Amino acid sequence: MNSDIKSGVGFIIPLGAIIGFFTALFLGEHLLSICIAIAGILIWFLYMVIMESSPPSNLGNLIMFFGILLSIGVFMGFGVTQNMWGGIEFVSEGSLFALVVLFFSILTGMLFRNQPFVQPAGPRNNLSDQEKRWIENALKDNNVKADVNDPKVIVVKQESNDKEKDVSADDHKSENDQYNNPYVYAYPPEYYYDEDDYEDDYEDDYEE
Repeated sequence: MNSDIKSGVGFIIPLGAIIGFFTALFLGEHLLSICIAIAGILIWFLYMVIMESSPPSNLGNLIMFFGILLSIGVFMGFGVTQNMWGGIEFVSEGSLFALVVLFFSILTGMLFRNQPFVQPAGPRNNLSDQEKRWIENALKDNNVKADVNDPKVIVVKQESNDKEKDVSADDHKSENDQYNNPYVYAYPPEYYYDEDDYEDDYEDDYEE
């Protein structure tokens, strides 16, 4: 069964609970109206769990609506009494309990309001046979196009190694260059004598 159909059928449960609630309320069966409101929302939740249907986007609003109905039933059943002269008296305990129920129902509804629900994948959420065929055909077409238009990637590792060797050789040469030698210019040029010049000067001094 489709998820939309399951969700649509599930809305019959809260609708019947609303009709039963107002019917019991108009008949004066306040306790029965409370039971109908609670049973309606609980049965609807159990239906969504069993049928694995996705929750509606307005789930928070429905929770708040049923909370309002429940607080009305509690107020009419325990917050209002009739005196011996036919008048109506308000009971503080029942009214306070109805306000507490209304507060927590609105708080719960605000937590579930506008929450994105993701439908879990399961055996009942599989695609139909026709949809499976469409997907298989699309995948086959994509595979054929990918095989035809698949670019050929060629990785040349030898070239990169040669380049690395050239770069390392250049670095080695630059390291051994005379500009990088700290002993080339250790002394000024006038301290360097040629050996022949030194011998000539020595012979001249000796002759004198």
